[in-house]
This record gives sequence, structure tokens and C-alpha cells, in this order.
Amino acid sequence: MQKHPELTLKRLSNFASENELRGRLYPQRTPVQLSAYAAPGRITYAEAMNGSYQSIQVGHKFGPVWSTHWVKVEFTIPAEWTGKEVYLLWDSSSEACVWQDGQPLQGLTGSTRGWVSGTIRPEFCLSKQAQGGQTGEVYVEVACNGLFGLEGGSRVSILGLLQQAEIAVLDRQAWDLLWDFVVIADMARYLPANTPRAGQALYAANAMVNAANLDDRATWPKARSIAVDFFSDTNGSSQHNLSAIGHSHIDTAWLWPLAETMRKCYRTFSTAVRYMDDYPDYMFVCSQAQQLEWMKDQQPGLYAKIKERAARGQFIPAGGTWVEPDCNIPSGESLVRQFLFGQRFFRQEFGETCTEFWEPDVFGYSAALPQIMQQAGIQNFLTQKLSWNQFNKMPSHTFIWEGLDGSRVLTHFPPVDTYNSMANVKEVLFNVSNFKDHDRANESYLLFGYGDGGGGPTTGMLEQLKRMGDLDGLPRVQMRTPREFFARCAADAQDLTVWVGELYFELHRGTYTTQAKNKLYNRRSEELLHDVEFLTAVDHTLHGHPYPALELAGLWKMVLTNQFHDIIPGSSIREVYEDSDREYEQILRQGGDLRYQALQALVGHSGTANEGAVCAVNTLGVARTELVVLPEGSTSAQSSADGRPLGVVSAPSYGFAITEPEAVSGKVSVEERGDTIILENEFVRAVFNRSGSLTSLEDLRAGRECIEPGGQANHFVVFDDVPGGNDAWDVDIFHLEKRYDVGNAKSVSVIETGPLRAAVVFEYEVGTGSSLKQTASLDAISARLEFSNEVEWHENHKFLKVEFPLNLRAQNATYEVQFGHLQRPTHFNTSWDMARFEVCAHHWADLAEPDFGVSLLNDCKYGYSTEGNVMRLSLLRSPKSPDPQADMGHHAFRYALLPHAGSFQQAGVIAEGYRFNVPLLVSASAAPAATTSFFNVSHPHVVIDTVKKAEDSDALIVRLYEAHGIRGTIRLFSSLPVKSVATCNLLEEEDQPLDWTNGGVDLQVTPFQLVTLKLAV
Repeated sequence: MQKHPELTLKRLSNFASENELRGRLYPQRTPVQLSAYAAPGRITYAEAMNGSYQSIQVGHKFGPVWSTHWVKVEFTIPAEWTGKEVYLLWDSSSEACVWQDGQPLQGLTGSTRGWVSGTIRPEFCLSKQAQGGQTGEVYVEVACNGLFGLEGGSRVSILGLLQQAEIAVLDRQAWDLLWDFVVIADMARYLPANTPRAGQALYAANAMVNAANLDDRATWPKARSIAVDFFSDTNGSSQHNLSAIGHSHIDTAWLWPLAETMRKCYRTFSTAVRYMDDYPDYMFVCSQAQQLEWMKDQQPGLYAKIKERAARGQFIPAGGTWVEPDCNIPSGESLVRQFLFGQRFFRQEFGETCTEFWEPDVFGYSAALPQIMQQAGIQNFLTQKLSWNQFNKMPSHTFIWEGLDGSRVLTHFPPVDTYNSMANVKEVLFNVSNFKDHDRANESYLLFGYGDGGGGPTTGMLEQLKRMGDLDGLPRVQMRTPREFFARCAADAQDLTVWVGELYFELHRGTYTTQAKNKLYNRRSEELLHDVEFLTAVDHTLHGHPYPALELAGLWKMVLTNQFHDIIPGSSIREVYEDSDREYEQILRQGGDLRYQALQALVGHSGTANEGAVCAVNTLGVARTELVVLPEGSTSAQSSADGRPLGVVSAPSYGFAITEPEAVSGKVSVEERGDTIILENEFVRAVFNRSGSLTSLEDLRAGRECIEPGGQANHFVVFDDVPGGNDAWDVDIFHLEKRYDVGNAKSVSVIETGPLRAAVVFEYEVGTGSSLKQTASLDAISARLEFSNEVEWHENHKFLKVEFPLNLRAQNATYEVQFGHLQRPTHFNTSWDMARFEVCAHHWADLAEPDFGVSLLNDCKYGYSTEGNVMRLSLLRSPKSPDPQADMGHHAFRYALLPHAGSFQQAGVIAEGYRFNVPLLVSASAAPAATTSFFNVSHPHVVIDTVKKAEDSDALIVRLYEAHGIRGTIRLFSSLPVKSVATCNLLEEEDQPLDWTNGGVDLQVTPFQLVTLKLAV
């Protein structure tokens, strides 16, 4: 070998090329007979067998995009191929699946020449030992889309072009020689050039080229013997340990609809189980219970194979959740249900309780998650996404993550910085060089296989890993399950660093806002199911009426599936949101019927007394007295602007009151004074100018002005929103530099003048073709200044926000998150602070000095920002990819400004956020006056979040959380006939019995603690 390494490396590349060694893999080929049926959609195998098939040839173009075609492939194996390995070679420039006898056998993925890396998976083994003269047939289901829908580089002009369809003999010697050579040549290429092992690899690979005459197969064993000698050099005991697991992160929806995901699943899973016979060490992980339930329901034959491979320890259920959910937008209870439904499925179907939360590709992680994980049987957490951070890289790959309440989980970020590793030498070496914790840990994980669009590992990946197992110059590589990896990781790691609080993702911040309708539907669905569960559980307990467990489970599964991390964030194609709209509308319709039936059963009393009374049902854990719309005919009602009767009604925590609407001593007024309009009650005075801006909000109780002097609050601003990439996902910090103030209101009118409510309407033109109608209102009994908005939105790459310059100074603002709250900076002191220029919150955010503050509430929004004293609420975006129609059309939403003395805890802001979102349920009633509270707590710092029937008994589940960040003794009361009580985990497994006495139980709570109780009734 001449001493010109760069020339030698080029020589090695040529040797492995398609024109050289790869071109020898299938030396004998023969055509097949093809006939095709253009299906009327995604149909079953049985339906496809009744289709009308027409003869086609290679060069045929399947179409249009998203169509389905079934191809009958008939073949005859030549007599001279007896005893040989025979494969079908297929490339339809699309996704495809081989079927036989009604079963999906393996996925096929063709290229569009320059798409990913050539043809990903063109081969399907017809016979390991062929019989000459044998005839046969298989069917290929062609999906006229690529791995990434119509994007990801697949050109529509090529999509569906049948470029290859033939059977061929695999030369096993060429195959083995190829992968021997690839591993050694890659070590020569990617090991540091000045190291001994790199030089040895370069010498050995070059020697293999010299030894092997590709036209003389008799020379190949000598080349392979050189490889055997090279592979015989093993590692020392201190070498890094790399666990590997086959993986195909299948996005439950993204650039394709759910119906296509189901096909991606059976293409990918059938391939995985098929390869396990040839590679007995191969393990494949599936982390979404929903995808496996689809297989159980739709492909029972494949599902039986999956369960058999799972019993052998090769197909690994992992993660413990229903889907891989977004972790910013779902409520705390929704995250609980992800684990409850996921863990129950894995237990019932596989006898497995997952001990790891598997969430590689999600856009940030709530600080509530460690506690939820621990209480759902999870001790370990795996993700990768934060390697994409825009400004700051995480300091560790293996560390301890500590949540809001102090719960801790062992956390690992695979250092190869992808969940779609190609399992080649380059990435295995990068895994080690990129690992940031060599001083504390010697274990890391490699997730390999095509993902996002599915596909999973290829045989080439498996061949390379087989050769890298214990090879000098590389880490020790071995297939291990998640449970095995984390056990080794825990045993090996020393003095790991601790990360406290949320794992904020410094990218994809636009996902808090994109697809606003979807986010509104999500919140309303969460609230509706919460109400239905409480009402039906109490009705079942008191009256014995059937609890709609199966119906509720079906509705919850729809909610949970639509919380997948490319659906609820708004980053999918239009078809996905057409599907989710239909499902949400079904949830709201069906759930609404269940709620109505439960209300009728629970409080639908008959009688003639107390005419004019109403029944007010409160599904929240806080007592409330509110201005509500009353049923027609209520005798003590005032009329609103639209003629609907108004009244003040009170109801206790988790209960109801049958009562006449209350009289109130105070009142609200409206005054037009020159260019200003003033709304005032005994709590606050709000001053608007006729342009629509809020120029003053005075808290009359505290004598404090809330708006910065000279400032214009409730001010709409449109920002240019052209991110550097990832249109639906990202909003970049420079968007704040180019703003357009929405002009003055084009019309102003006072529509209500009191005494119970005063309201004024402002109408605006927004942007180039949009309009906004806002009703600002104040009622007689609350300091909450409300804004109801209707927007016709037709912008292009614009971001609509509303901003409030407040007369406050604080270094941090507080934001509600699942089961608690956290503080984030209002300044850009460090790059970590600057990165959080747009953040996620739930019902409210608060800016406060020690003695006074202002909260900004919302009823369906999630994006906030606070810079200095200016708090903004993100309202609407208008990205054009992957959905060109994202957010176009009509929107209705509400927000409110709430001034308060003292801290937000003292002022009851948390309860007010719930009240603002969840209305009292008010109906006419002729029943006698009555007041009943089914559940309440003694202290306001504990929130009763959920009441439901237990999954496996008639017991009641009551879930509470400490919301203020304090500790103490509280008492839970119930008027129901409770016999006993015990704490339980989120899987509803009892832990510790407690004393139920005098209608209640005492609990010791710590900051942000989540407590679940099981009450026997």
C-alpha cells in the first residue's frame, strides 16, 4: 500500500460502490408477471382480492398521490436456481407492503433517486432454498406516497414510478464480503487518522481490495479471511459500552393521516418480526400502545406474531404511554391518562409494566413529568430532541431530572443525537466522542432504524452491528432492552448531575399557537370528560346507574391520540386536522350527551315548589358565586345585550345548589367621557380610549394602577413570522423586531350598561385581509376584566399577539403548568434566559411585585411571553407548511386581566383560572331549595383535580395536587357514603390505607405533591 491515505480511501469507496461489490449482490435475475388494481382507497386484503386486475410492466406510473394500488406478482423460479436464496426486488418509488394469504409479510420502500439514500428496502426473501421450477404469487400493496408523505425530498413527478420488479438470486458470499468490508473501511475513514487502529483498518481494507478479484469468486475467501483476522482483535475492559435497540419512531400522524399511519405500522412491524428469525439477537422497540392496538384490531395475524416475538424477548413494548404525547399542551390529567391507558394496555396484552418513559421526539418536557412518571411505575426517561436546541446545548447525556415536587428520574439522551441512527461505524464513533459524561458514566444507548415515517432497521444495519459487537477501535456494542440498558446505566453511573425543573426545548416555540382550533377543541374536550367522569361516578355511587366506562375509554383514547406530538402542536398536514376536527366534534357531541344524561339523573328533581329557581352544578373543586346566563323565565333576572337573562348564582365545590338567583348589593356602570369609555364596579375601574386600547386599570381596593403610565394595554400587534425553517413549528427571536401595530378600532359601541354587566364592543381591521371584533366586559361581582374575541384570520406568515405593558417590576413571571406553576425570567441576562422568549402556559400567567400583581387568563391559548413589564398572549399564527390553510378562517377565544393584592396564591388566581375556563352548569328547576357538596377540601392550596370511578371496581378515584408550593395538613371531605380510603398510584394500585372519619380524611401534603385516593363506597 502506497502512503497516500486519501487516495486509498477513495479506492475503498469505489470498491464498495454499486458498480463494484454492491453490484454483485444479485448476479442472476428474471422478470415477473404483473397485474394491478387501482383500489378505491385504503382497503383490506379481502377487498383487494375482489378487484379487477390489469396487466402492467416496469415503467408503470401509479397515481394519483395518496392513492392505493394492489399488484399481483406472479413468478417462476428457474430450474438452475435450485437451492439458492431467491428475492423479490421491488422499487415503486413509494411505500409498499408484501402480502400473502391475507397477511402483511414485510414493508418495501423504494427511492425517488436522490430521496433518502437510494432504495431503502427493495428486497423480500421468497425462499432461502429455492426449488427450481417452483411457481408462486404474492401481492404488493402500493401506497402512492413516500416515507414522508409528499415531502421529504420525494418529487411528485417520480412518486409511484415502478422502476424495478423482478426476482433474483442473492450471492451470500458477496453479501458477507460487502458488510465485512464496509465496517473495516468505515473504521479507516472515521477513526482519527493518527491512531493505530485507523491505520490497521486502512491496511486491512486495502488488503481486502487487493485480495479480491470480483470477477473470480475463488479469491473472495482470502479477502474475508483478512476481515476475520481484523475482527478477532477485541476491546479492553475500560471501553465504552453501547447498548443498541432497533427502533422506528412512527409519527402517529404528521405528513400523512392516521389511516396511513396504520399501514406504516404493519409495514414496519411485519418487517421487524420477519427479520427476527434471521437475526436472533435482534430486538425492536415499540413505544406507542395505540399503534399496537391498531394491529390487534386490524391485523390479528401480525399481532399474534408480535406477541410471540415479545414472549421471546425480541419485540419490546416500551414507554408506558398511549402515544408519544406532546408534553406542553395536554393537561396534567391528560398526561396521567397517557400512562394509565398505556401501562394498562402493555400489562393486559404483554404482561409488561414499562419502567421507562420513551419520548425521543417531543418539543419540551413539563416539570410535572417526573412525579407523574414515578407514580405510573416509571423510573427512567429517554429523549433526544433537546440536542436540537437553538442556543444552548444540554450539559449532560446521562443525568438525574428533578421535577416540581422533587421527584427524580434517571434520564438519558442518546449521544448520537438522533433516534434514527443508521447503525454504521460513523455514528457509533460519534456516539462515543459526543458523550459528555465519560467521567461519570460508561453506558449509552443507540436507537437505530428508519423512523418518523416508519420503516425501521434494515438488514444492512443488522449486519454492521453484528460485526461491531466487541471490536477493537469501537465501543462494545450489544442489543439490550430499555430495561436492561437503564439497569446497567444506574449501576454504572456515579455522582450524576441534577437538572431541576422543566426541560425547555429551544426550538419549535410556534407549536404553542399553531392550529388554534385544534387547541381549543383539546381543552374543551379535556374539560368535558372531566365533568362527565365526576357526574357519572357520583350518579353511579348514589343511584346505581351504569357508569359509561367503555364509552368514556373510547372518548379518552381519541383525546389522547390527538395529543400526539405532531397533531396537537399544529405541525401536521391539512388531512390530519380534518380528521381531528371530526373526532373532537364526536367527543363534544357524545360527551355532551353523557353529561346531560348524568345531570338529569343526578339533579333532575321533579316538583312544583320554588318556581323561578335554578339548579347550578359546579364541577370544580372551588366554591363559586358568579354571573351566569339563566334559563328563560327566571323571575329575578336582568337582561343582557342579546336579551338573555342574567343572574348571580352560587354553588359549592363539586356539588350543586337549587336556588333562586341572588341579589347583589354592588353594580357595574359604564360611562362615555369624551374620547374614553370607563367600566367600573366596586373592585376596579377600566379606562379605554376609542381606539380600543386599555389606558388604565385601577384596582380600587388596593389603590394601585395596573397599566404602565402612558402605556396602551390590550394592544394588538402583528409580527412578521418567517422562521428560518420548520414553518409550522418555529418562531424565531427576530420576529419581535418587525411589528405592525394594529390600528385604531374602526367602530366602538356600548352594548351593556349594567347593573350586572357592562360591555363595549370594538371592531378592527387586522393585517391585509383580517378582522377582529372584541367585547370588553366587566360584571358587578368580579375584578376580572374580560375580553371576548371573534377573528376572521386570513394572513400569510404573520403572528397576532395582544400585549399588556404593566405597572410592575419583577425579574420573573409565573406561569401555570400541569399540576403546578413555575417561574421564568423577564430578562435576557443569559443565553438560557433569551432562549425562553416564547413559553407555554395553561390557564394563566402572572407578573407581580411582593404586594401586588396582575394575572392574564385565557380560555384556549398556550403561548405567552413576558419581557420586562410587557406581558403578551399569543393568539394566532399563519404558517404555510405543512398545512397551507393553517389557522385560516374564523376563531373565537377569550382572555381576561385580573389585578390582585398580594401573591397570586393569596389572591386565588389558580381557582380563578379554572372558573374562567369551566362554566357553571345552570338549568331551570322546580325542585325544593338544596345545596350539596360531594367533595371539598379545607385549604385552597390543594386542588381537587379529578373525580372518577376506578378502572376495575366501583371505588371512586379522587386526585388532588398541592398548587401553591407549600406544605401542611389538609382535610378532604365528602358527603358520599365512603367506607374506607387508601392512597394509590396513578395506575390505581392501592398503597397505604388511611383513616376515614367524620366524613373526611386528613392528608399531609408537600409542595406540588400529586395525591391519588381510592375511596370504597
